[in-house]
Amino acid sequence: MILLIALIFIITLIGVTFLVFYQIEFITKESDALFTEPLSPLDADGLNKELEPFGFAYDQAKDIFYSIMYPWQRYYGYGKPYDVTAPLLSMIIDSEPIYFEYNNRNWLIEFWKGQYGMTTGAEIGVYSSKSNVSVSDIIYEAITDKDLLAMSFILKKKSDVLFKRSEKHWWLTSFKLGEFSKPSDLVMEISIELKDKVMRDAFVKSLNKVGYKAIAVNNNVVSLTFDKPYTKKPITRNKIIDYIMQKYNKHNCNLFNKITKDYNNALDKINYIRSFLPGMYTQLFNFSKTENLFMSYKKDL
Repeated sequence: MILLIALIFIITLIGVTFLVFYQIEFITKESDALFTEPLSPLDADGLNKELEPFGFAYDQAKDIFYSIMYPWQRYYGYGKPYDVTAPLLSMIIDSEPIYFEYNNRNWLIEFWKGQYGMTTGAEIGVYSSKSNVSVSDIIYEAITDKDLLAMSFILKKKSDVLFKRSEKHWWLTSFKLGEFSKPSDLVMEISIELKDKVMRDAFVKSLNKVGYKAIAVNNNVVSLTFDKPYTKKPITRNKIIDYIMQKYNKHNCNLFNKITKDYNNALDKINYIRSFLPGMYTQLFNFSKTENLFMSYKKDL
């Protein structure tokens, strides 16, 4: 595993250094040369049809992207290997996994916030597994519909509210396209309604164990602030990788915003890119780990 990470890091270091300075400009020029007839613009429903294979949808009223209830990601669950690999895919994010036992199962409720490629975003994911396996060696399964939890969060950037999300879900997310952020500049105000008192107490106990002290409890609703992670960062979240990937992410965000400066919402910006710079189009949705990554770990388990 360590050798694999080292190899990926070396390849990434070389590749991204090149990409920062050349990739998007090359794609833009190639797009101009190859596509002379602009595509017809999409409405919100049309965009959501194109987003569905990625596992996401667009909320036109809030001008944000979010994960749908039944995306392909739900099949693959979640675990530590994905957090290790995420920075190598230009996702420089703080992660906070909270492990606890409830109803004869191991549970994982994890928080994330930071820069996902060309978007600033935040997530809460809920997963569980059989109780007779080590929590450090498994990929947790996404919870079933009967176990969905009512969750909400507010993401702030230096005291300014970027967005709010609230829904009964297993993977509550939100992403703002073209927004560049350092994870340390983001604060996530989180509330989760657990299934009962037993689950609530197990979750709070694990939060306390990790380091959270300022926790509010109201019936079965637990509220907390996620500003910096207490758990150890993955080995791939180091100064070198952070610097390279964030340079790449910031470059892409700046270029995207410069190209689409005449538009004030993501739908219009995307339509412009889709019509005149289609070579860049799919890069806009690189705010999730690829299915090949998930599949490789699933096969090994």
